Amino acid sequence: ILSQASPRMFLALGVAGLILLAGTDLSIGRMVGMGMTAATIVMHSGPNTGGVFGHIFDFSGIPVIVRILLALVVCIVLCTIFTTIAGFFTAKFKMHPFISTMATMLVIFGLVTYSTKGVSFGGIDPTIPKMIIPRVNGFPTIILWAVAAVAVVWFIWNKTTFGKNLYAVGGNPEAASVSGISVFKVTVGAFIMAGVLYGFGSWLECLRMTGSGSAAYGQGWEMDAIAACVVGGVSFTGGIGKISGCVVGVFIFTALTYSLTILGIDTNLQFVFSGIIILVAVMLDCLKYVQKK
Repeated sequence: ILSQASPRMFLALGVAGLILLAGTDLSIGRMVGMGMTAATIVMHSGPNTGGVFGHIFDFSGIPVIVRILLALVVCIVLCTIFTTIAGFFTAKFKMHPFISTMATMLVIFGLVTYSTKGVSFGGIDPTIPKMIIPRVNGFPTIILWAVAAVAVVWFIWNKTTFGKNLYAVGGNPEAASVSGISVFKVTVGAFIMAGVLYGFGSWLECLRMTGSGSAAYGQGWEMDAIAACVVGGVSFTGGIGKISGCVVGVFIFTALTYSLTILGIDTNLQFVFSGIIILVAVMLDCLKYVQKK
């Protein structure tokens, strides 16, 4: 449960900032597919089994640690480029994030599928996961990456001016603007932060799964990340939510999936349980909002 929850924690923390601004992000799953593909290409053992626009890459001659860092940088840069584009359109043209992120979702999937012909890129160098996320006496050290991410994002949300502005813009953008806060900068900043977290998350998932990157990987993950935030109390009305809620939400959904699988419940029925949990969580959130009104 811990090893699977760790990459998803990064995704949930990323989208939580956007939900705090009364937004959302539909492109998370495609970001994971793009990041997984890019990371697998860079960290692949030997020449790649597939090409990008027909070009076969071979990074096996570069030192392992350089390839690991290069894969991380590539994942973060790619994801951040697309979140920044979505953030710019959202902030500049008052476009709803549903539309801007749906557009980037389609662009990402189209570009990655077209450039790679939709093939899976096989496995990464088997020594890499043992270096970065080894199991120490059975303990999955991958969870330490998630703990670090939670600590950093908690600090940004609660102890920085940007974090305070994030809550202010999410709660009431007009009032925030009048009080001198740049709604444009805060919105784009939240999208950039999300992109960095998505990049980290897809890189970690690549290490956890020892590669197998393809454009189709991560499909539907945006729903898991958004649902985890909502169940954890990050309100779609904006300006309400805590990091601890996101953490609890991620563990609830990961534990639910594992529990239902162990109980032998059909995979398709697991969606039904997830749907019911989301409905109940949002209903409770809406009731609180209505009572405040």
